[in-house]
This record gives sequence, C-alpha cells and structure tokens, in this order.
Amino acid sequence: MEKQLKDVNWGEFYLKDIFKDIQRGKRLKKNNHIEGKIPYISSTGINNGVDNFVGNINNVRIFSNCLTIANSGSVGVSFYQSFYFVASDHITKLKNENFEKYVYLFLSMIVSQLGEKYSFNREINDSRIYKERILLPMTPQEQPDYVFMEEYMREKEQEKINAFQKQIAQRIVEVKNYKEVIPLSEKEWKAFKIGDLFIKLEQGKSKGLNHLRKTNLGVNYLGATNLNNGVLCQVEKQNNLIQKGNSIAFIRNGEGSMGYAIYKLEDFIATSDISVGYSPELNRYVGLFITTVADRVRGKYNFGYKRSGERLRKESILLPINTNGQPDYEYMEHYIKKIEYQKLMAFLEMKKISL
Repeated sequence: MEKQLKDVNWGEFYLKDIFKDIQRGKRLKKNNHIEGKIPYISSTGINNGVDNFVGNINNVRIFSNCLTIANSGSVGVSFYQSFYFVASDHITKLKNENFEKYVYLFLSMIVSQLGEKYSFNREINDSRIYKERILLPMTPQEQPDYVFMEEYMREKEQEKINAFQKQIAQRIVEVKNYKEVIPLSEKEWKAFKIGDLFIKLEQGKSKGLNHLRKTNLGVNYLGATNLNNGVLCQVEKQNNLIQKGNSIAFIRNGEGSMGYAIYKLEDFIATSDISVGYSPELNRYVGLFITTVADRVRGKYNFGYKRSGERLRKESILLPINTNGQPDYEYMEHYIKKIEYQKLMAFLEMKKISL
C-alpha cells in the first residue's frame, strides 16, 4: 500500500451521515438474564464489549454486523460486532449496510476517540450522538474514502497475522523440548510458605499514577487488577521505581483482584498495593505454574480482610516436590511447557496454519 494515514486528506463528517442506521439498545436487567449463548453487549471496555451470554430473544434488541458505541460506563469505546448479539441500553448500534469488516474496523478506531470528550458524569445521550462529527480520510471529491480505509485495515491485519505466526513459531521452538512428566494426580505435593519460596518479597514503589506520566512508549505500570496481566497502562521510566522482571507480583489490595498472583517477565513499575517476589528458581514456566496454584487462596481475602505483607509471607501453597522434599521446579517447568506446546499445535491445526 503506497498511501499511509499521513499521506491522505482528512475531513469532518457527522456520524448520522456515515451510519444510516443508529439505534439504542434496550434495557435488560441482570436478574432477567436467561442463560444462553447469545453475546450480551454492554458498556464494558474489554472483551469486545461482551458482558455476558444470554438466551433472551423476546423484548430485547438483537443486532449484527455493526459497530457498537458505549453511551456510558467505558463511554465512547467502540467495537465491531460481526455476530448477532443482544444490545444493552448502555450502547448504541452504528450501522451502514454498505460497510464490510475492514471499513467497520477502521471506523471503530476513529469513533472510539469520541470518548475523550465524555466521562462518567457526561454520557453520550441520543441527542449528542446525532450531533457528533469524526475526522475521516477523504477522496478528491471530499467524500469518505472507504476504499483507502479497507485497504489500510487489510494491510494492518496481514502485518499482525505475520507477526503472530512468527511469534508462534518461536514459542514452539522454545517449548517443544519438554520432558514427559507424570500427571499432577500422581505427583507428591507439600505445603510451603510464600515467604520461604522467595529470597526477597518487596512492596511496589509507586505512590500512584498521579505521580507519573503516562506514555505509549514507556514501561508497564502494574495496579490492583488481574486483567491484562496486571497492566493498567504504560508510564515514563523512573529507575528508582523499577521492579525487575522474572518475578511474581502478588496483588494485596483491590476489590475483585486481591489474592491474585501474576508472573512478569519484563521490568515494570508497581503500585504499593502489590508485593513482588524474587527467586533464582523462577523462569516463565515455573512462574506460570506457581501463580496458577497461588491464585487458589484468593477466596480468603475481602475488603474487610486484606492481604497484608505479613499475611502474604505466611500464606501456604501446595507444590509438587522432588525426592528431597523440596519444590520440584524441573517438573513444574516441563509440565507447563508440555501444555503450551499442545495448545499451540492444536491452534495451528484448528486454523489450518502451516509454519
């Protein structure tokens, strides 16, 4: 593709002129949800807007092949929905029968930028959405250049596919040398205190995001969330705040996330709601095994009973042991390698991808 975003002319267009079919979803209270397989799209900013799966087909609004925009919640966030879904009253459908996948994907990026104007206290109501305008690439006739949008997104998709296939090939090389190990049920296990497994457990050094500058080219900032592998955003690097990678971050605070553990390969900055554990026995595979086991304790904590640093040290987790009664790190490593290898090969077969 010869032209890039900086090479094209841009113009301002009303949403109502781009999308001929704009319609709000319909309220469906949580206690009226029927268990089913239809995606329920609401105003969440994750999982492509999917908040649940329901079986409701009466007194609901079902859309497909369109964009959704969140009127509230993660206000302004827009996703392309290729499938049939039940629409919450917290989102609006944006549809044009002439659009296909790639044009929708391009437009979703542009539409999502509207969220910068809104907040929890200023939602995108029905009247505002009809007045909204977005910047789009233009043809010489000053009309939206949908041909460019499609070509641009096709190229970006292929770049991502190529990078992903390269990553999969690299991962397979790294894990295919796994050793066969006995099943978990046949392995002997023993309880170990967290404080005894790590040579150092230290509190995160950041006092909060208000003391840091966000950037798209910085280091990962870990907060009290179990989503996105604990990453809230990226911030400018400050050497005095850096936590070294190849470590495990234990979340000690945060409703819904307290009690989780996350393996981090890369260096990062962490909030003080996190304790970071270091051990010479750690690598990616051992870390993933331990965090999976450690997550089982999360049910014991709540808003009234927090995971203090001292409580964390005294926590016990069950781990497989070797003939010396010590954690069998070699077993953990090859157990995870085997699982990853099997999953990768199954994915390639499902997608009919040859490397």
